[in-house]
Amino acid sequence: MNDDLFEDVEQDNNPSFYGNHSMLNDPYGRNHMSGLPMSHDTSGSQSVAPPPYTKSGDAPVVSAGASHDLVNSTIGLSNKIDELLQNPELQIEIVSSERLVNSSVIVYTIQLSLRDNSISIIVKRRFSEFKSLRDNLLKLFPTLIVPPIPEKHSLFSYLINSINNSNEINIIEMRKRYFKSFLTDLIFESSPKLKRCPLLHKFLDPNYELCWYNALNEPPVNLIPNNLLLGNPVNPTDQNGLYSLLPLVNGFEFDSNLDNLSSLKKLNEDWKRLNDQIRLFEFKSITIVENHSFTEVPHTLVQFEIKFHNIVRILQDLNKLNARNIKNYKGMVSNLIDLGGNLNNFSLQIFESSNHAAVSGVPSNNNLSEAIEKFGSTVDSSFLNFESFTLNHIISEWQEPVHQIIQYCISSLGLIKFYKYKIIQFKILYKLKFNKFQELLNLTNSSSTSLTTAINNANNGTIENSSLDHLKDLSSPTINTAIQNSELRKKRRQGGLSSKKSWYGLFGGNNKSYNFSLSAEELESLHSNNRSDDPQFNNYKFKYMQIEKELNKLNQLIALCDRDMTHLTEAIITTFNGFLRDLEKKWLKLMINYIKNGKQLFSENLTNWSEFKLSLSDI
Repeated sequence: MNDDLFEDVEQDNNPSFYGNHSMLNDPYGRNHMSGLPMSHDTSGSQSVAPPPYTKSGDAPVVSAGASHDLVNSTIGLSNKIDELLQNPELQIEIVSSERLVNSSVIVYTIQLSLRDNSISIIVKRRFSEFKSLRDNLLKLFPTLIVPPIPEKHSLFSYLINSINNSNEINIIEMRKRYFKSFLTDLIFESSPKLKRCPLLHKFLDPNYELCWYNALNEPPVNLIPNNLLLGNPVNPTDQNGLYSLLPLVNGFEFDSNLDNLSSLKKLNEDWKRLNDQIRLFEFKSITIVENHSFTEVPHTLVQFEIKFHNIVRILQDLNKLNARNIKNYKGMVSNLIDLGGNLNNFSLQIFESSNHAAVSGVPSNNNLSEAIEKFGSTVDSSFLNFESFTLNHIISEWQEPVHQIIQYCISSLGLIKFYKYKIIQFKILYKLKFNKFQELLNLTNSSSTSLTTAINNANNGTIENSSLDHLKDLSSPTINTAIQNSELRKKRRQGGLSSKKSWYGLFGGNNKSYNFSLSAEELESLHSNNRSDDPQFNNYKFKYMQIEKELNKLNQLIALCDRDMTHLTEAIITTFNGFLRDLEKKWLKLMINYIKNGKQLFSENLTNWSEFKLSLSDI
């Protein structure tokens, strides 16, 4: 494969990949000059990379060679990085891009420094490490919006760029701008939780430069569950073992931006119908969950999803328009270059013709040649202005930021997708509990043992409540509730009130199709049967106890998810409110800069053409 081809997608994070093994002990090649990474410049030439740490005068030095310096120790450097991230005078730059020797992997040099240049820390990271940092921040903070990084290019794009070196350089420069914006937003514009995250500190720590894989296998990253649905949605590092018992939802892919689920509005309607079923159970004196607080998706959150989809659609259309405009600007620059060159050649031809005429005795006049030359020079100035506007402003300060805003909104929709999967997971828990109640119903309905006989006859007043006492041996809250309901029904009958003749009424139901009666022989068998020696009774006892255990565990999981969904809803709404405020500021800043740069472009062109007009009057 061509050496110009990016390979950061294929390569792993093994430290030995960074050149030969000696680089592990001498990462910047102080003892082996051949092991130095080479630095890219815009001309495509290579040079020896700058030292990894710099100093200014007598200022504190963060030096990789000063092994006795506390600042360079693991703890000292970590503390220094933490202080820098908290300092409002911090400056973040991607100072260079470098290609590793004997490799096609590009690494980017990050420099953290103060405005007075009193200290500077440098660490080198490649694209895949930036991506793994962001991916793990998303997992650690699923209720926050993490700034975007540039998207990966396809293998086909890399092949094309390896042929066209200028395209490769443009991609590298674009990534440098994106990475600077990513780190700047992460540290200054995002939630303080992101800035305080140990993973970010390790990313900026030169001690982890050649062993980033270790950072991904240390806390807090190694505490994240393999599937975020099996963790605390607000704090995935929570080690509560109940989360591992939660049901999985098919189709959940955290790393994918695709969302094939119904809208929040539709899911909310389904959730309300589920809550109607819960209230029906509660009306029948069956408690599904005590003091449940998550009853519906807030209307605000539903509107957020609609708003973000609208923003993405509008900005994607704007992005297409920007691409056409940039193509037109580049075409105009190319035309102006050709026009300026032709005018300069034309002026030279006229000048030479005038000189030939002078030799022949004809008076020469070079005014026309001079006017055409000034015309060509003005055209050249215009193309330089348009080229600078296109490359330095409209691409880097308008098109790329607009695309970043799209990525921000897509990340917001990713939070909503996660929220929707948690709703579905919560709904599954309720369905499982409903199924357990149905299983209890089927178990009792199919039985011909003393349990069904006793409950059925208690409903019909055939036997006394005392014959139900043996059922208490099951130690089942559900059966005990049925016994209490039976006693209540007996009192109501004694008071002249009607009663339902279904055992299901003991559990709050009114389905009269479940009405049973026993023969005299069966009734006699019920009283004379020795329950402890009856295998059939013991079998049903075991099944009832098993269902009760499962119901108790489902109760715990439902209570856990009810609490988590309340906290998750509050956290996401807080995040979105802050994000929209920041988004408005970012958008206004973009518009102001765009207008300012456009005004400067046309002002400079107007000045050039005004000067050209004045120069014609002197000819």
